[in-house]
Amino acid sequence: MIFYPLQSAAKFHNAGSTIMPIAVYIDSCAWNYLHENAIDLLAKLPPSKYKLYITREVEIEIEAIPDNEKKKALKDYIRVNIRNAAIRTTAVFGFQTMDPDGTPSKVQVYGGFDQGTFQSPEDRKYYASPEVQAQLIGKSKKGSGLSDNQTDASLAVRSFRAFILTNENPQKTGPLKMAAEKGGKVVYLSAQVENSELSLGQYLEFLLQKAI
Repeated sequence: MIFYPLQSAAKFHNAGSTIMPIAVYIDSCAWNYLHENAIDLLAKLPPSKYKLYITREVEIEIEAIPDNEKKKALKDYIRVNIRNAAIRTTAVFGFQTMDPDGTPSKVQVYGGFDQGTFQSPEDRKYYASPEVQAQLIGKSKKGSGLSDNQTDASLAVRSFRAFILTNENPQKTGPLKMAAEKGGKVVYLSAQVENSELSLGQYLEFLLQKAI
């Protein structure tokens, strides 16, 4: 899967070109904000301009949302928007992982043949860096079966070639904050978009203009 750097993508976009739309990834916590504000992703981020994705890790966290009356509206909103906006799941190619007892792990983050894409040298370098390793190694697992920071890292590594929509606190220590400080395109919905008084689409357009 190929993503244009934001600067190049902005030039294509502003020239009215039909070349690759801008890639946007949606964090797990972003869905709560989008639902609460009744944002129609197909209308606000049309496929003529944007291509929407979630990582396999985000998909796992969505699947872990309880199927109860309290969460029904949220899950229905997510399902409808994933379908209507044709949101795709991306995963790194790999094989089934096993737990220490020899049984398949509860969650499988890798994609198999025709599902996952090979990890780029840049992404391998990102994950191998000591500062990222320090945020991943030894972290406890959450109810989803993923460890702390695992999902955020899957988004942070993509933030250098795509927008990341999140509703985290910008001051929260972790992979997204570190990526944002290094120039990653992390968009904080409450802290940035809402305070800008622009719509989501208008705010991303604003960022694209800045990238030119």
